[in-house]
Amino acid sequence: MCSTTMPQELADGYSRFVSDRAEEQQKLYAQLGKGQSPHTLVISCADSRVDPATIFGAGPGELFVIRNVANIVPPHSAYADDANAHLAGTAAALEFAVSHLRVSRIVVMGHAKCGGVAAALGNAQNPDARPTEGSGRYYIDQWVGLMDEDGKNAVTENPQMDQDGLQLCLEHKNVRRSVERVKAFPFVQEAMQEGRLTLHGAWFSIADAELFWMQDNGEFLSVEAQD
Repeated sequence: MCSTTMPQELADGYSRFVSDRAEEQQKLYAQLGKGQSPHTLVISCADSRVDPATIFGAGPGELFVIRNVANIVPPHSAYADDANAHLAGTAAALEFAVSHLRVSRIVVMGHAKCGGVAAALGNAQNPDARPTEGSGRYYIDQWVGLMDEDGKNAVTENPQMDQDGLQLCLEHKNVRRSVERVKAFPFVQEAMQEGRLTLHGAWFSIADAELFWMQDNGEFLSVEAQD
């Protein structure tokens, strides 16, 4: 049964939200009650330390956000198979943002010390150690399995690299891969050809609270260094 008691931490947070809500902000919510028109779609990890609205200083209604484990975008080809219907949530949100909300840009944002990437890397290094249902990682591994190829390549292409280096390598590879997969959706291609949509990659260093932006060559450059 669902608990009917609001947890105290959440109740306290809501109290702060109500008390801090100025008249101007109340007008904003009244306007948002009529509909939304976000300028950017952010595809980000579900990690609690990486909040797109906080990182980009965005207010309510400015960002449309898709969050999942390891900011993964399943390939467009996966949806041709009914057996992969469980992957459609990300594609549905992507389609809604581009075709209905008509966002101006899409940002795929990865981050440092990503647990989903670490799981995929572990699978690449120990391919025979896949967990079974009930192990606490069965569904996680089904999802991060979408990184299998990139995980194996990261390991085989960098035999002298330490674990931290491999982790960073796969985090960057995963952002690049998700950007490629987003671009493969027909409605994204159409919007880009019309000149109303741009596509970007980013990576956030949690410990430094520093954002890195993906360049045309696939490398990531500190946003501060670009200023």
